[in-house]
Amino acid sequence: MPQPHTHYFTVEMTLSGWSKDTAEIKMAVWTPGSYLIREFSRKVEGFTATDAKGNALPCLKTKKNTWNIANCAKAGNITIQYQVYSFELSVRTSFLDSDMGFISPSSVLMYAEGWQNNPATLQIVPFEGWKQLSTALKPVNPANKWLLHVPDFDTLADSPILIGNHDVISFEAAGIPHHLAVAGPGNHNLQQMAADIPKIVAAETEIFGEHPCPEYTFIQINTQNMGGGLEHLHSTALMNPRWDFMPQSNYVNWLGLVAHEYFHLWNVKRLRPVELGPFDYENENYTRMLWVAEGFTSYYDDYILRRTGFHTAQSYLNIVAGNLAGVDSRPGSAVQSLAESSLDAWIKYYRSDENSDNATVTYYNGGAVVATMLDLGIRHATGGKKSLDDVMRYLYNEYYKKQQRGYTEDEFSAAVNLVAGTNFNEFINDHVYSTKPIDYNRYLGYVGLTLKNTAAANNDPNLGITTSSGTNGFTISKVKRGSCGYNSGLNVNDEILAINNYRVKNETELKIILSQYSNGNTVQILVNRSGVIKTIPVTLQPLPGFSYAIEKLPHASSKQKELYKGWLNENF
Repeated sequence: MPQPHTHYFTVEMTLSGWSKDTAEIKMAVWTPGSYLIREFSRKVEGFTATDAKGNALPCLKTKKNTWNIANCAKAGNITIQYQVYSFELSVRTSFLDSDMGFISPSSVLMYAEGWQNNPATLQIVPFEGWKQLSTALKPVNPANKWLLHVPDFDTLADSPILIGNHDVISFEAAGIPHHLAVAGPGNHNLQQMAADIPKIVAAETEIFGEHPCPEYTFIQINTQNMGGGLEHLHSTALMNPRWDFMPQSNYVNWLGLVAHEYFHLWNVKRLRPVELGPFDYENENYTRMLWVAEGFTSYYDDYILRRTGFHTAQSYLNIVAGNLAGVDSRPGSAVQSLAESSLDAWIKYYRSDENSDNATVTYYNGGAVVATMLDLGIRHATGGKKSLDDVMRYLYNEYYKKQQRGYTEDEFSAAVNLVAGTNFNEFINDHVYSTKPIDYNRYLGYVGLTLKNTAAANNDPNLGITTSSGTNGFTISKVKRGSCGYNSGLNVNDEILAINNYRVKNETELKIILSQYSNGNTVQILVNRSGVIKTIPVTLQPLPGFSYAIEKLPHASSKQKELYKGWLNENF
């Protein structure tokens, strides 16, 4: 990285003792944990290869991510050089500028076909004046932190690297050394982070009964407005807007991100669907189980914050209510199952469009809702003696530790039934493999709670559209399936000009005009559609509202109160 302001990482790769006639050098097309083909090789430039004497070897790019090197048998060591343009700041891509370098290894570092399981060394040559290096990879020699040992390509791909002059604070959690590296200015408090993260680590370690790492590294990059996280085998990469660590509610949101990615240390990185490992870095790795891998993790990230006291019981119930409303308000929940959503992650989740809410459900939110109801169902079935914790711990011990492989779909269901002592197959079939709505009050009732829709009484006319105002005027950005606007033919990108000959220029004016009419009235909506003026008659109807609140039952039984306390660690 001799000129970081140009955003190019320069890579030199040496194959020592290569004896075959040809060598295939490949770059991954995706990074584990982010289920989208990202075509990292599109950023590669200047691929060359030389033999031990410095003579050029013939190179031919044969596929989008593959280079073939010929005349290798007598070459001795093969040295490969190339550059990678890295100016996409996210947890799943690499970034280099005058302030720092962040390497998501699968997007920068290639591998030789057939040598993926071979050990290697990685020499980092920092830009002049850069003193800090943060990664889960270990130095070959403690005296030289820039020379790192790489056990195999899987470990390399799973070990992000931060280089620069960032802050680092170290602390112990669950008896394990932890390091928090924070790059960039912000209103964060390192000391507070180092005091609060161990509470999350301890709570999650307790669920599984052991910590699987000898050491762990958090990489936190402060950004202008971007957030996110990506789990790794012994580390995580996090991003958060630099001024979003305050007030306290924002900081707790960041702790939720920490809890989510840390829970992946078990759920996904070790306890995993059988399809997610060993990885094929050149193709999609399909699974129907992301509703567990990501959805259950989404359940636990908020739940862990309740267990550790960062959420009150009521604030946590408000989050649960929001999750339920998020599922029910999305028409796609009746169209796509969670299993299908998991399988389609590669083509749909990261490529959302104006119709995604109508056609898809997210395995994050939907999976979290299923996990919530399963947890309550298991607690009820076992009289509070077992919970979803026991399912996760059983799967971890049985498949990761004992059988040393991932679990199948059937094995996951069998684990739930084993722990619960009753059959949950119908629940899973109905709410995971089909789109049948969950009877929330049945499961909330087990712990003395009930769900109320505070928006149910809203009967105002509603077109069911989302709008925006900009250079293209007052336009429609989304149309909700089943709404009167959808059924009448309003389209995304329509510019709304007038209603019943009254000019409309923004959302406020739209609401004022609609308030003059009643459900069943037909209004004439004048729109500009791709330069053609059209009049769309719309018969007004209300739109079902989903604003949920979870309340205590007025006459809860002692058993319900006991289960409530076991779940939320608070008296009813």
